[in-house]
Amino acid sequence: MTRVRVTLLAVLLVALSGCASSPPTPLTGIDPLVGKWRGTVTVGRAIVFIYLTIEQDRTLVATWGDITTRGTVTISGGQASYQMAPPPQEGTLKLYTDKGKRQLYMENLNGEFYAVVEPDS
Repeated sequence: MTRVRVTLLAVLLVALSGCASSPPTPLTGIDPLVGKWRGTVTVGRAIVFIYLTIEQDRTLVATWGDITTRGTVTISGGQASYQMAPPPQEGTLKLYTDKGKRQLYMENLNGEFYAVVEPDS
């Protein structure tokens, strides 16, 4: 495993352990998700950087590797979900807030795509 992959895996594990003990923040609207986000995504066995933009109109653009995908965000019952393509994907968005720090977790329904992103300041 290359040093970059080991470093990305370490960053992902630290991010996961930081919010794993608290429940996701309930969502009543799109506002907490709007903005530019960046982090890492695991696709199959690969871990790469991901850049995510969520707009007020509930559209999203995600870029990782050489893939750029567009989609929409839906909020219902306090939870957010997404659909995007290409490649076609849908899954959950979970927002965690701890001491003012926000992290957004994206996971597709089949578990083959998992991202942890933070606001891109």
